Amino acid sequence: MRDDNYEAALHELQIEKDEAEAAAEDFYEKYWPFQTDEIAAQYGELQFTAVILLADFEQFAQQGSIRPAR
Repeated sequence: MRDDNYEAALHELQIEKDEAEAAAEDFYEKYWPFQTDEIAAQYGELQFTAVILLADFEQFAQQGSIRPAR
């Protein structure tokens, strides 16, 4: 049961990570070159969110690869 919960949570994190990366890429393609500092700041926030979600995903995935002794 634990493995099923872990796999489901890992899958959800991967979806969130992928969506954040896609949102940042789409924003960049739509607004580059950035005309205002506000637009550049919005892009920075999207990138930051994507990086945080990537770190969360990697940390969670690494924790799952460490199996406690039974």
